[in-house]
Amino acid sequence: MNTKVLRNFWLSLVLMGLFIIPFLPWNHESVAASSVKLEVLDPRGELFTPPFTPIAARLSTLAGKKVGILRNTKPGADSFAPFLEKALKEVAPGIQFRTWVIPYNVYPNKDKDLKALFEWSDAVVGLMGD
Repeated sequence: MNTKVLRNFWLSLVLMGLFIIPFLPWNHESVAASSVKLEVLDPRGELFTPPFTPIAARLSTLAGKKVGILRNTKPGADSFAPFLEKALKEVAPGIQFRTWVIPYNVYPNKDKDLKALFEWSDAVVGLMGD
């Protein structure tokens, strides 16, 4: 192809671009206004405030009381439980202990076992070892 023809071709493309493109309807403002839609989201999701539950009143004495021991199956609690029971038996005569082993993760009988723990016990000690 002749270089003169090729040069004239490119020159005509540049001139068309200079005169035609500014008049086309897809300038920057119209493209931005028509194709961009922003949605602002709250990263916190839904906020939930649990109902207020007061702290249980302290017992006046542990003598003759039933103390439930709640273990969550993590290591470390096994070695502490005998020392806790021995220390409490020395200061509270007639104290009784019963241990419930309820895993901290998915456990099918968790609600039933927690209910039994709280129905039997006058007080509960949670041993959450690690």
